[in-house]
Amino acid sequence: MKHLRVINSILKDKPDYYALYSTAFINQLESADVRYKTVEQYDKDTLKKLILLGVKTVVAIESRKKDKDSLTLLFSIISFVNSLMELLTPREFETIFPIDKVYDGERWEMKDYFYTRKYIEEFGIDKIIGKDIDEFLWEYSNWTIGFYLVEQMGVASDLRKLETGKGIMEEFLEEQGVPTYSMYEGVDGKQYIENRQTGEVSEVKKPRPRYLRVVENEK
Repeated sequence: MKHLRVINSILKDKPDYYALYSTAFINQLESADVRYKTVEQYDKDTLKKLILLGVKTVVAIESRKKDKDSLTLLFSIISFVNSLMELLTPREFETIFPIDKVYDGERWEMKDYFYTRKYIEEFGIDKIIGKDIDEFLWEYSNWTIGFYLVEQMGVASDLRKLETGKGIMEEFLEEQGVPTYSMYEGVDGKQYIENRQTGEVSEVKKPRPRYLRVVENEK
């Protein structure tokens, strides 16, 4: 009878996808700048490669830096990628990011394949997306594009917060009369939350686990 032996495997380092995609994106962009004078002259294959690599670069960012220079650079990349998307038609866009094969969106009240397909048919499958790119992306059902939009909104909100002290969501909630809070740790080591509208401060009370109970000391 053969005996099985456990062999410790060597853990491989996780690839740095941001470095890989960003390098490929820059190389592709430099190559395009040599061949073309303007973005409008890019051939479709070049456009699609730049869009794919640009989106992948943004999505691959694991920890977004919050300083103004880093945020401005990232927002510029996103704006540039969006401007490239504007030059495509929905039919061409779909060859880069296929519509997710999710068909029960109506049941869960969310976007799905049928929702996106209907939107594209009404928009015009061979119509240039143009300045409707923001609406088009929000109506498009694709996981990668979804993460791209989340990052885009996060960058815009972080930039707004640097300028005004409040993010986009905070401003929206305040306009709707919904209070927002900030949490911080005091010099005593305890956590506190502050109502941004009233300035009221409250100590964060952590619930005691149910398996713990107070026991009186015997004297």
